[in-house]
Amino acid sequence: MLKGIVIAVSGAELLKETLTREALPWSEPEHLEPVDFLKAVDQLKADKPEVLCLVETDREERIALELGLFCVGYLNPSLPGERLSGCHILFEGFQEIDRGFLQNIHTRAMGLPVLIAETKRLLIREMTLSDLDGINALYREEPSMTLSPELTLDREEEEEKIKAYIAYMYGLYQFGMWVVIEKSSQEMIGRAGFGIANYLDFSEIDMGYLIGRKYRRQGYGEEACRAALNYGKQVLDFPGVSAYIEQENNNSRCLAEKLGFSRKQSFDYQDRHLYRYQLIFKA
Repeated sequence: MLKGIVIAVSGAELLKETLTREALPWSEPEHLEPVDFLKAVDQLKADKPEVLCLVETDREERIALELGLFCVGYLNPSLPGERLSGCHILFEGFQEIDRGFLQNIHTRAMGLPVLIAETKRLLIREMTLSDLDGINALYREEPSMTLSPELTLDREEEEEKIKAYIAYMYGLYQFGMWVVIEKSSQEMIGRAGFGIANYLDFSEIDMGYLIGRKYRRQGYGEEACRAALNYGKQVLDFPGVSAYIEQENNNSRCLAEKLGFSRKQSFDYQDRHLYRYQLIFKA
């Protein structure tokens, strides 16, 4: 669990105000030497794995990493030559950064999945490497599906692609396709979440889901999608989302309409006839 953040950057007043308001402790090293970073960690009354260190130079990053701290970086426009290649994520500003955002970064840095939602019967969370076999089995039930980015590769490539997906899709966009776990059995029964659709001459966020055959017709798809949509509205602050569904997929079309989506258009894409649905969230 994240217990604090060491701030070793300039111009972070907005971030400090946010962290103070949200009761996440922060500290600053008096100077930029290893002993000062250690003193800053001690001020937080936390162990090193419980802390994030925000840096803006490669030297500070190297010190923090050598001390065993998780690093995040600030791309200071006054320091254009800094690479910060060891940071888990890079910020261009502090307007959108809050305690929850930093907590998710820390959770991923520890190699743990972020829990997205919990419903009466389901847990929805980010995927991990340990989910790979279950994901592949799920999509092999539906060879025509194209939602999974991990298939048709050898094992090493599959694992590298999942690592990249976790780092860049979850890390950068804060969303993606998540795994759906049945609470009573702890079995992975499907996936649900959001992607970026570019079927037409524009890009937009779209929702997708897939429930394993064994678990269909039990309301799991609707339960998972409603939880994902609520997260998109309440946490990610989406104004709305789309859904692209093949014409012959009557079940998914009915579910989309039940969830409040409206059909906007139809079109052909790579020998598939698709409907574009859209849901606008009410304020």
